[in-house]
Amino acid sequence: MTEGEFIKFYKKRNKIKSHRLVKEKIDLFWNALFKALDEDKKVVLQRWGVFEKREMKSRKIKVPMWEEPTYTKPKESIKFRAGLNFVKIANGDTDE
Repeated sequence: MTEGEFIKFYKKRNKIKSHRLVKEKIDLFWNALFKALDEDKKVVLQRWGVFEKREMKSRKIKVPMWEEPTYTKPKESIKFRAGLNFVKIANGDTDE
């Protein structure tokens, strides 16, 4: 699902008429999440999942057109581990 599709889905689900208002609400959530990740490196959403900021080490890459192997730069990436309720919702199980 792209961001545009998600905005349309959220707009229809919550019966909001303003596209701009929906975008602002979604951006508020992501900004709060990124700020919390910068401070704590881990955000747990109860029964939904865990967002973690992890350090990725540099690694050796070899491109056939290049003569010598090169190394990537170390960086931080955000990983998401889905909780059991999120997995059930994603799979369409609504037994609860």
